[in-house]
Parts: sequence; structure tokens; C-alpha cells
Amino acid sequence: RTPQYFVTITKTSTMTEKRQGKKRGVGGAKTTNHGDEKLTKRQRMAMEAKTPYFTPKPSSASSTKRFESPLEQLMPQQRIDLIADLSESILEDPSTAITSSRTEVPSSGGGASRGKEKDQESDTKKEPQYHKTQSKMHKLLDLAVLSNNGHDAHAARLALLSLLAIFSDILPSYRIRLPTEAEMGVRVSKETKATWDYERKLLQAYQRYLQVLERTWEDGKFGLSWAGLDEKKKGNKQQGGGPPTTLAATAILSLSALLQTSYNFNFRTNLLQIVVRQSNHRSSDEVRSSCCNALSVMFTKDLQGDASLEAVRLMAKMIKQQSTNNRISRAIHPDVINTWLSLPLRVHEDEAIAAKLASAAKAKKAKKSDQEKLTLEIEKEMKEGEATVDKLELAKNQADTLHVVTLTYFRILKLVAAVHQEDTVENGQGDKPESKSNTATELLPCALRGLANFSHLIHLDAVVDLLAVLKDLLKHVSSLPPDAAIHCILCAFKTLRGPGRDTLPVDPKEYLIPLYNLLPRLGSSVGSEKTMEAAIQCLDHAFLQRRELSTSRLAAFLKRLTSTSLHCPPHSATPLLARARQVSSRYSSSKVERMLENEEDIVAEGMFAPEAEDPEHSNAHATSLWELALLKYSIHPKVADHSLAMAKGQFLKLPAEAPGKIWASMGRDAREGFIPQKAAWKKH
Repeated sequence: RTPQYFVTITKTSTMTEKRQGKKRGVGGAKTTNHGDEKLTKRQRMAMEAKTPYFTPKPSSASSTKRFESPLEQLMPQQRIDLIADLSESILEDPSTAITSSRTEVPSSGGGASRGKEKDQESDTKKEPQYHKTQSKMHKLLDLAVLSNNGHDAHAARLALLSLLAIFSDILPSYRIRLPTEAEMGVRVSKETKATWDYERKLLQAYQRYLQVLERTWEDGKFGLSWAGLDEKKKGNKQQGGGPPTTLAATAILSLSALLQTSYNFNFRTNLLQIVVRQSNHRSSDEVRSSCCNALSVMFTKDLQGDASLEAVRLMAKMIKQQSTNNRISRAIHPDVINTWLSLPLRVHEDEAIAAKLASAAKAKKAKKSDQEKLTLEIEKEMKEGEATVDKLELAKNQADTLHVVTLTYFRILKLVAAVHQEDTVENGQGDKPESKSNTATELLPCALRGLANFSHLIHLDAVVDLLAVLKDLLKHVSSLPPDAAIHCILCAFKTLRGPGRDTLPVDPKEYLIPLYNLLPRLGSSVGSEKTMEAAIQCLDHAFLQRRELSTSRLAAFLKRLTSTSLHCPPHSATPLLARARQVSSRYSSSKVERMLENEEDIVAEGMFAPEAEDPEHSNAHATSLWELALLKYSIHPKVADHSLAMAKGQFLKLPAEAPGKIWASMGRDAREGFIPQKAAWKKH
């Protein structure tokens, strides 16, 4: 019986490790407690679990023949078996699999000439001849190229996915720095030299894999007809062809997966350029969503912030190139800008300025003497070896990222305002949206949503400019789409809650009047599911996070909420009624409670004006909330319960009946077509 095969781990101690402690060789990585650094993740997991990682298959003549035969001469099933064998052997020992080996060529000769050869051997001995054998990694890379594997698309797709799994397993989580010529001339140990060779060959294999992926995507990104064109015709043909081929889609999905796991490794710039460029792909929704999702995941996982800064700059450059002559091209998809919502920006601009001053002082100090400069370089390399987050560097990266993001948002807002002004001049009125304004306002809700998310971090001067731009946009609130208009109001409310809320002389009435006029459009609009959540947040900022002193304005909003709930679907009417209950419970005054009585018992001057634009001029005290009497007979039980509870003056049972939670649950039921059934209990 043969014992089970376990991975053996040998602990190496090199001269460089003794000098630098945790930092090994030139790579700048910290050593682990599990032993050799060349072990893959699966090998370490198998070692910790004490289970066999890999059971080697006995080498048969067929497998040896498949490896030595040309790829064009193999059958499709033989190529698939070869991909499986190569993947297993590479994961078993990556250092050996990426190195090409040499085999001795046997000498050929007949029996008649043996006597002469014996005589010649005594005089001169022939040196043995060697044949260079291709490494297993390069063999697998050849299988991923159509021109090398006999144009087998299925085998190329399997090879690309196998290489993705291999590189995701063996690539380290740090950037490899190859030794310089001066460092190569220094005498080092045998283990250190072997590590240098392994890292150099790993970088070469990874670079070739990225080139194969990029070439595969460029050949088939617009379908088979695009792949058959010449380079000149591809350059002349405009973007907008058919969907990509299966092999090209596999290539771009592999690039997106690599960005999520290996964004700290080498060739990050090449990887980001491809993924950012294809995050705006219009021919395939799957390709665009995968690239945008990869960028969002990278933004969330990036601890140092340098990769996020590089990606944001590339995306901002792409958006700037599409905006020319005060026009935003339709080529930019909103998903590209929505990825910035995943940025974990936490550093205020004042803190960022302090971090920049500290880094500038450190750089100025390094110019004084070569000894201090060398000390700073050693400290930087030691920080990389410790794999810790530098707070000054993080603050600087986040400040630069925030500056690029807010600058792009402001550019979109100003372009939209310019387009609306031109449309108003051309048409003579601004209440009818034209095609130009629709094209310009496609990105407006995304920019407003992002500004509302990061408004508490921007500088006070930028806050003043932002409020001025929002005020100009709200002058044409009737011409804006409901999604853009409600996010414009929400961005203004969140900005007023940020820095300078006590010093800015801003009247909330400028944003309450557009919100009052926008509420009836929420239920009748097609995309009401996009606006209802923002409307609930606007009401929270307007009446719950601040104190409203005007009872006439408060009564007008309560009347408008109940009347809007009549023509809204149940999943939109219920959170509106819940928010109205919350507002009426907080402002429990005699004038508000009088609206729950009969109209015949109400003593008021004048009549109710529902068409008034200003809520204070509507005279809502002259009417009652008669809509609650109709809503309590609604077919949906939750609408009936909330309307009846509001008529009785009952409080909400928080947090179970919070408006945001009600919208999340009922909105999901409406999207999925789920109909809840009420259990009927029978008495026995």
C-alpha cells in the first residue's frame, strides 16, 4: 500500500530574510507562519486541514503523447484532457510548471560504424545534446489561442477559465519588484536566486495571459462579423455592432474577475484600462454589468485607495471625452457613474489638506541629504512588507478621489443646466421636454445621487456653488423627469444637513415648493419605483430632521400625501401613509387634528385651493382628510390599516412600521409578483 500524498513544506531561511526580518528578497512581501511562500492557497488549506491536496495520476503513455504532440493534431477530447492534466500539474507545483526543462537527445548511429566511433571516443568525446521542452504554463497558454490550438473555440474557452482559476490561486496579494542590474550582481544565496527566477517567470506568464485575454476580446467584441474584418476596417467601423462572441465574453469576464482579486498585483494599469473602457459597453448588458460590478467590488476592497484613485481618474477622463460642446453623449451609461457610490470615502477635505501638507513636508525633508532619502526609502519598503495601511497616504488618495468625483458631478450638472437654458430659448417655454434635454438629463439622477452621498465631505465653498446650481435646476422642475427632480431636491436637503448648515442663509422654502408640486407626479410616472424611496427620504429631511414652524404648510403637505395615496399602487401608497402618520404624530396641534373631523364641523375662512403652487397659499385648513375614509376600504390590507390608524391618531410601531422598511418589503413583493395571503383562524 502506498501512503496518502501530502504536501510537504520546507522552511527556507535566506540571507536576505536574516537582514530584513519579515521582508523577503526583493519582492517586498511578509512571510507567513505556514512556511514556504510559494505554496498556493489550496495547498495551505490542505496543510491546515491535514487532508491530501492532490493525488497524482500515474503517468501513462497517452498523456505523454498528448503533451509532446502538436496541438493542431489532437482531437477535441484530447485537448480537453490535456487542459485538465496541465491545470492539475500546475497547481501541484507552480514553480516547476512555469519553468521550461531540457531533455537529452539520444545519439543515433548504426552498428557498422561502432568500431570507428570507439576509436574516435578515445580521441575526442562528444558533448551531449539537449532539447528544450516547453513549460506546462506556456503549453496551457497556447491552448487558449485559437491560432495555436487548431481553431478550437471550446478548448480555448476552457483554457482561459482554467488559467483564471490558476492565477487567482497562485498570484500573491502584493506587487512584485524585479531586481535591478546592480542587485543581480550582488552575491546571494541559492534560494534567493530561485525566488527571483520564479517571480520573473510568473510575471512573464501573467503578462502573456493578459495579452491573450485582451486580443481575444478585441477580436470578438462585436460578434463574428467583427472578428472577420481587417484592422483598417475595424478602425473605420463605428462602435455599435452585434453582441460579443462566447469566447470574447469569457475573456472580458475573466478580466473582470482578475480585477476583483488581483488589483494589487502588477499590470494593474493595463487591467483597469480594459475594464473601465468596457464598463460602458452598449452591445451587451452582461459585459457592462460584470465590468461595473468588478469596479464596485474593487472600490469596496481597496484599503489603501491607490487603485480606486487610478480607476476613478480613468473613468472621469472617459466621461470628459464624451462631453463636447455642452452636450453629453448618450454613449455614457448611468451604471458607469453609479459605481462611484461604492467608494468608501470617509476623509473630510480639511483632513485631506493636512495630509497633503504632511506628505509635502516629508518629501521636502528627503531632499536635504542622501542619507535621509535612503532612510525614507527603507521605511517605505518596510511598510510594504508589513502590509499595513498608511493613514497619510490613505487620506491623500481619498482626497484626490473625492476631488475627481465631485468635479465630474459638477460638470454634468452645469452641462444639464446649459442644455435646459438653450432648450428654453429655442422653444420659448421650458415645460415641454425635448430630445436634447432628455439626452442631457440621462446622467443627472446619477450625479445628484452621488452628490447627496458625498455632500458632507466637500468644502463649504463647493457647497455654496452646488446649492446655486440646484436652485437653477429647480426653476424648471416641471421639465425635469421625476427621477431627476426628486434626487435634485434630496441632494439639496442632504447638502443643507452637511457643513455650514448653521451659517448658510438658505430658506428651505426654495426646496419645499418643488417637492409639494412633485408629489402628484410620483404615482402617475412610469418609473415610480425609482422615485418613491427618494421621496420618503425628502419628507424625512423636510419635517422630521428639522422643525417646521408653518402649520399651513404642514397641513398642505398632509393633504397632498393623502390625495397622492389615492392614485398610487399599494406598495407606494403604504409608505406615503406611514410617513404622513409619522409627521402628524410629531406635529400634534389643534389645526392639524381639526383636519380629521367632518368638513361641516370645520370653521375656516375661504376655500381649499389644491392647484396652488405654494403650499402656504392652498388654505388646507379649510378642508379635511376625507381620503382616509376611502382608503380604509382599499383592497390591500396594509393600506386600509394605515389609513384607519391615521384617522384614529395612532402612533407608528417602530421600527417594524418604518416607511423605508415598508417600501423595501412591499416593493420587492411588487417586483416579484408575490401576493401575501392572510391566515384565517377558525374557532373549534
